[in-house]
Amino acid sequence: MMRSKTGFRALTGGWMVIAGCALPAAAQLSADWMIPAAAHNPGARGTFWATDLSLHNPHEYNLPVVVQALPTETENATVPTLNLVLSPWQTVNLWDVLGPDVLGLEGTAAILAYADPGLACDPIESCHFLVTSRTYTPDASGAGEFGLTVAGAGVERAADWESLAYAAGVLNDGRYFRCNVGVASWTAEWTTVRLDTQDADGSILESELFDVPPFGHIQRRLATPVEGGSLVFYLQSGPDNALIFPYAIVINQETGDPSYFFAEASSVGSSLTGKSARTPERPARPAAGG
Repeated sequence: MMRSKTGFRALTGGWMVIAGCALPAAAQLSADWMIPAAAHNPGARGTFWATDLSLHNPHEYNLPVVVQALPTETENATVPTLNLVLSPWQTVNLWDVLGPDVLGLEGTAAILAYADPGLACDPIESCHFLVTSRTYTPDASGAGEFGLTVAGAGVERAADWESLAYAAGVLNDGRYFRCNVGVASWTAEWTTVRLDTQDADGSILESELFDVPPFGHIQRRLATPVEGGSLVFYLQSGPDNALIFPYAIVINQETGDPSYFFAEASSVGSSLTGKSARTPERPARPAAGG
């Protein structure tokens, strides 16, 4: 079933400010992970960006896991897939995970990593593991010039119909800083995501829409100039079980240094949707490809 809704500004007359609301803990483990942004791709100033992926098994038994790349601007029914078995307490590092020696993908993508769907995972914690990544620009000697950590986001941190996703302190002045915004989707159908850009005083400056393909990833330049403002992402249309992972990357125009902002999901501000809560089921996955 497809859903849609109008902008929250029309529903509420503005965003509510509520103090003391706890956000999800970033350090929690999960059985299902999204890395919202990864690269094996040329960048500005003659750079080349690559992503290393690290997976850690905290258990005293083997844990089979699956890693999949979701190429940017693509309907990803079938995707590059790697099957691994993590030994007890083992950390597996996949250097340049999108590169020719691992997933063999040129360009940018999001990455899924999840415990093998054939496992019972009862309780779900028996399949929990840790995923993180770093994206950087290696030079000829192998050292990094610029880089940022893109921590994995467990599926529990996705934004859905019951939540909005918030990122604050964003800079996009067009001279000293530029901002790229993106959305990764763990959803088997098309979704439309709305982004409201707010200034530091909470006024909505502009809204824009992102059409995100099935199991898709998009990233583009933020359209609105803003200094120290906030971004609010939320679903505009899509299936009942839609899950999205929005983010922003702010780049210093003078030095080239990037900073990563994961948009944290919260039910604050979404109380007027009238939607039912998401059921705690593991999400669908794209089919394995080459």
